[in-house]
Amino acid sequence: MGGNNSCSYQNNNQDQLKKPIIYLYPEENIEVEIKLNFKNTDLVCIYPKFNASENTWKVKASPSGEISIGEKKYPYLFWEAHSYNKKDLTKGFIVKAEDAEKFLEEKLKICGLNEKESCDFITFWLPVFIKNKISLCSFQTKEFFDCIQYNISPKPKSCIRVFCFIKKLDKEIKIEEQELKEIKREGFTVVEWGGSEVK
Repeated sequence: MGGNNSCSYQNNNQDQLKKPIIYLYPEENIEVEIKLNFKNTDLVCIYPKFNASENTWKVKASPSGEISIGEKKYPYLFWEAHSYNKKDLTKGFIVKAEDAEKFLEEKLKICGLNEKESCDFITFWLPVFIKNKISLCSFQTKEFFDCIQYNISPKPKSCIRVFCFIKKLDKEIKIEEQELKEIKREGFTVVEWGGSEVK
């Protein structure tokens, strides 16, 4: 989740990256710095706010997942942005509205989200799948995340990042199905999920 790799993975289409949220699970109460290191991306909203010149959250995190800044408590960190980075829709899943709930429960578990995180994801994105009737859902991989990075200190031992592009389809199409790899949680764990509707 860190690094300063240059990013040439770009196109001219703008995608709104909706509700990416970050959970922190240290093994003990610690202070954490999370610096956003995004390429070809314009932030439109963050919560809680930070110093824009540093693009860095400075927080206290506890093993329960609670995050605090001063006297205020938060369950996660939130951001949204416009991205001009290329998306990969060459692999994915065709999801009918009536199958979306079960699909998301199964795939998010494989991706490593726990029940609370999956519930947060599903309650935000399930209405999109239902509205679409038929959707292409493609979970993004290394090329996408190379452009959307974080520098986190102290460095987490496990990072789980789940980001999907959802495209409305008029009919079912053939597409190579993605193979999702499960990531085990070990030590200080950072979890993020988000998504974007493809027009």
